[in-house]
Parts: sequence; structure tokens; C-alpha cells
Amino acid sequence: MIHQNKKQVLSRKIELFFEDSYFDVQGMNPGLPNLDEAYLARLLTKLAVGSATVWWSLIEIKDFMKMRSSLSKIRTSKYDISGKNTL
Repeated sequence: MIHQNKKQVLSRKIELFFEDSYFDVQGMNPGLPNLDEAYLARLLTKLAVGSATVWWSLIEIKDFMKMRSSLSKIRTSKYDISGKNTL
């Protein structure tokens, strides 16, 4: 009996955590017939965070590619055709 009660309490705590969290991965409930303010705020927050994450990831990839190409240019320009160090 005590084990079952602890299980229910833990299950309820997990449910409350995901209800209060704007960054959960459970998705939105499409079965809601009316849009209330909390649902709309949660949806807009998820869209904003997702968009910012994609934008930041693209910037990081661009910077990585830029640094990689500049590093390869430095490595190739370090030696001239004769093999002597030009730096």
C-alpha cells in the first residue's frame, strides 16, 4: 500500500513538473477545444525557444566552417612550393 502511494505521489510530481515546464518535449495537446492564455503562452514560448535554438546553431556552424577554412588556408600558406618555411 505504501509503495503504491509513493508511486502515485512520484507520478503526480512528474506530471506537475512537465505541466509547469515550458521546455518539455511532450508537445502540445491538440485536443483542446478552446485556446486559453496559458496554452497560447506555452506555444509561443516553445516557438521562440525553438527558433532561437535553430538560429544560434546556424551561427555556430557558420563560424565553425569559417574558422576551419581559415585554418586550412594558414596551413597551406605556411609552406611555399619549394618546401621552405615562409613564416
